[in-house]
Amino acid sequence: MKTYFRQRLLLLLPTLVGMTALVFALGFISPSDPAAVIMTMDGVTAPSPEEIAAKRVELGLDRPYAVQYAAWLGGVLRGDWGVSFITGKNVLQELLQALPVTLSLAGMALLWVILLSVPLGAVMAVYRHGAAERWLTLLSIALTSLPSFWLAIVLMQILCENLRIFPTSGYGTVRHLLLPGLVLGAGTIGAVMRLQRDALTDVLAENYILTARAKGLPLFYIVYRHALRNAFIATATMLGNYAGALLGGAAIIELIFALPGLGTLALTAVQARDYPMIQGYVLMVGCMMILVNMCVDVFYVMLKPNLRLGDGQND
Repeated sequence: MKTYFRQRLLLLLPTLVGMTALVFALGFISPSDPAAVIMTMDGVTAPSPEEIAAKRVELGLDRPYAVQYAAWLGGVLRGDWGVSFITGKNVLQELLQALPVTLSLAGMALLWVILLSVPLGAVMAVYRHGAAERWLTLLSIALTSLPSFWLAIVLMQILCENLRIFPTSGYGTVRHLLLPGLVLGAGTIGAVMRLQRDALTDVLAENYILTARAKGLPLFYIVYRHALRNAFIATATMLGNYAGALLGGAAIIELIFALPGLGTLALTAVQARDYPMIQGYVLMVGCMMILVNMCVDVFYVMLKPNLRLGDGQND
């Protein structure tokens, strides 16, 4: 296990370096000049080309890409992620203030996924070719097909405005996260339901399951005690991959439900062409997704140790 973990850490470093290079390149491939954006923030000033050129020199934008990248990366490592064009505040501080909201929302979505998709997928596998399986398959297709913004608006109208079960917006309690988390995880719930069905169906056809059934053990006990653990290996991998996607895909949901998270911050930065904030957002979300994927790989090996790469011994 230690050897596998060391291999994953060695692969982590070049991945992070490559990601930072791509993040920094956002400032170069953007359609606008950051110097011009800063000088026209008030919507009234019309700077001359000479003034813009002087501002570029002040910001260090006239230097070669490699020099700028090295200076920017050094600042990132020191905790200096730049200053927002809009607020004038430190980018890292603003991102860290919004991070708990996004993590809470993604965590709630992942909780909904586990609580709903795993048992529903098990029902689909146990009652294969039955009415329950057909209806649940239809539900899973609908969840993966419906746009999240449309589902959010419909559920907000029904559950918030009409029935007043959940608050329509805001952040501060678990109730504020229940509905946004469900909407964010809806597509993942549908996909994981079908994956869990297929994985559990394969496991239920194994010889040791057939032997357990021949002994007269209750089907519920067999599924819960023996089958779910092995079937959950593929599901856990997919959940880990979707956990990173939930972090990056929360922007629209945060905007609809007025949650002050990373997504709302990023959308505001995009609208205002706040390049330091955009770069900081991409960098933070990218680092979290890389970390999540590494944790998924390690967890996958913990569930099934014989999958360790180059594992000829148990160290």
